[in-house]
Amino acid sequence: MCTDCSVPMVYHINKNIIQCHYCGNVRQVPKACSVCGSIKIKFFGTGTQRVEDEIEFYFSNAKIERIDSDSINKKGKLSYILNNFRKGEIDILVGTQMVSKGLDFSDVTLVGVISAETTLWIPDFRADERTFQLLTQVAGRAGRSKVAGQVLIQTTNKSNFVLQKVLQNDYDGFYEKEIGLRKQGGYPPFTRLCLIETKDANDNRSKNAIKQFYEILKKKSSGINITPPNEAIIHKLKGEYRYHLLAKSKRETDPNGRLLRDAVLNTFIEYNKVSRFRDVKLIIDIDPQGLM
Repeated sequence: MCTDCSVPMVYHINKNIIQCHYCGNVRQVPKACSVCGSIKIKFFGTGTQRVEDEIEFYFSNAKIERIDSDSINKKGKLSYILNNFRKGEIDILVGTQMVSKGLDFSDVTLVGVISAETTLWIPDFRADERTFQLLTQVAGRAGRSKVAGQVLIQTTNKSNFVLQKVLQNDYDGFYEKEIGLRKQGGYPPFTRLCLIETKDANDNRSKNAIKQFYEILKKKSSGINITPPNEAIIHKLKGEYRYHLLAKSKRETDPNGRLLRDAVLNTFIEYNKVSRFRDVKLIIDIDPQGLM
């Protein structure tokens, strides 16, 4: 785990390091477990480097390039790779999600997606929508010329409705299912949201600050639903401890979000007057795009 973030570090085989992709913290690969001392350390997962190595093993005569933060760290490298791929000088292109974003290659006939359901595990109400969007974008890379294209999706959960709707190219079906889940869970477009976050290098100070904000907000929350404060999904980020609380108002009674905004603003004004934790960072995000 990263010492400054509560997330695992990523192994970079070509540099023989482990790195945090949130704060950039870099360490040498440990030779033994820091907790129990065992030397039986095993690396797992399917990063782009490992995928590239596997493809090279099975397709030794193919020209292969990789697009990720390691391989395009020099200016112009991304354009160079994409131009060569477009000209047919590269046979197989391995990449992260950036490969799906707005790139148009007319001669691509096969697209493969590894661990397609990974983004569905993210605890965020937009996870299904973003996964559907990403996979349909990726699928759209194949078959843009006169030659038919094929899309292969690897998953351990093939019955998931998002993946099924992607395979069926069923935008309307996905929308109907997703909008029902949003309504049932009380998420946009049926509600207005406000995410309040505190963060501080001291865990207790961050926790106490969000608790105090919550207690004040409860007194001003007529017509608003508030979830009690909790640790953020990524509790520690770049050396700071994070806590969240979520406030909701129903769109039918608060169509423009004014009720919600006024309650949070009035809470903020009082909090600034009475709180002992005014130097704790406080972030107020109206209509947040994510809850992480």
